[in-house]
Amino acid sequence: MREFDLEKTIQETIESTPVGEKVKINFRGIPQIIDVEMSFAGGWVITQTIIPGKPLEFVRGENQYLNSITITINPYNGLELNA
Repeated sequence: MREFDLEKTIQETIESTPVGEKVKINFRGIPQIIDVEMSFAGGWVITQTIIPGKPLEFVRGENQYLNSITITINPYNGLELNA
């Protein structure tokens, strides 16, 4: 899935979820670490790192409070031994 398609899918998922309901976004494909940053009105910023196999979950609020969501998919080479 290309970045634009991913962005569109996430936007559609959020918009189709009623206010007060849980939004759950599962990332499939090659396991990668995903960084998520959500900016809200009033200067609030929440950052979260999602490990492979775990979904992004949050409760949908009113539109006027969420300013932006930034999702960064990082390269992941699996576990490595650091000896």
